[in-house]
Amino acid sequence: MTPEEIADDVARPRAPGFTLDPFQELNGRGLAAIHRLYLRDLSAVGALMGDIRAGLRQPGELAPAVRGMPMAQNLRLFGTACGASCRAITTHHQIKDFHLYPQLEVQGNEVLNAVLFRLRQEHRGLEHLIEVLAEAADALATDPSPARFDACAERFAALDRAVRSHFRYEEDEIGPAIGYYGVRV
Repeated sequence: MTPEEIADDVARPRAPGFTLDPFQELNGRGLAAIHRLYLRDLSAVGALMGDIRAGLRQPGELAPAVRGMPMAQNLRLFGTACGASCRAITTHHQIKDFHLYPQLEVQGNEVLNAVLFRLRQEHRGLEHLIEVLAEAADALATDPSPARFDACAERFAALDRAVRSHFRYEEDEIGPAIGYYGVRV
């Protein structure tokens, strides 16, 4: 999925509404708390890019920062043994895809299951964007030219927009279901 496809609100199915008690509502917010940690890392990389653009930091500092983000570290841990046709699954996405989502899918709610299917597709798209950014940061480290920095900045902006959009969608659509069904995050 492209960043535009990930953020396409029209193509995103909507979950059913759930009436939650205060405890269920609090439980459903656990996912948002985890997302805030990832957003903090993205913001730090964005700030570093601003410092590089301003001449306060060196372009070679970007690749280690991008590859050091937990999202990128998780991606690297699982590798891409099957090349272009295989994409690694970050630990964060793997937990949701193989632990959290199945707990929601067994509830048999077809509308919610369509949302979960879409979220899995978005995960694959985000993983690709992370790897594209990491490759651009590696290229910048070997050749700190303005063109390479601009390419890196463009890829970062695309990833940042896509991640923020994905997290909002995921929190809005499955956060209430997590609370309603008592799924632990």
